[in-house]
Amino acid sequence: MNRVLRFYNYEKCFEYYTQCIFNLRQAKINGEVIVAKPVLMLALLDGVNDGEFVGNNFSLTDWLEVRYLSLMRKYTKDSQFDDPSSIYNPFWHLHSDGFWHLHLKKEREGRATPSTGWLKENVSSARFDDDLWVLLQNREWRMKLRDFIVEKKLTK
Repeated sequence: MNRVLRFYNYEKCFEYYTQCIFNLRQAKINGEVIVAKPVLMLALLDGVNDGEFVGNNFSLTDWLEVRYLSLMRKYTKDSQFDDPSSIYNPFWHLHSDGFWHLHLKKEREGRATPSTGWLKENVSSARFDDDLWVLLQNREWRMKLRDFIVEKKLTK
């Protein structure tokens, strides 16, 4: 169902979150930007579109990992990785961009990226900002956001 809220400003919301996504903090390898975070965003949007995620609660499911790896193979330059980056790194690091929020089973000390094992054991789920989640419920705006990510973050 494609609900439209009468008093919700889709344009301003879209503008705000496209700016957030445009300004994603992304590491580089040999001078090339790593595309793991935008690819994870695409996989999440695809999951919403396909009905895999019906609430603002995202877990590291097999479906998400398969979709993410498929998109990584499509958008990663051959010069960056022998194998596509694990989903755990962007799932963890996306929270530093302010609109992705992790639900941890226990707090973590230290600043280094946690191990995959620690993430599997201690990250129960994640969610988007409520405003972004509302935007994603509208198929037209979800597709516009997906197109923005592909155009601005993945095809240069």
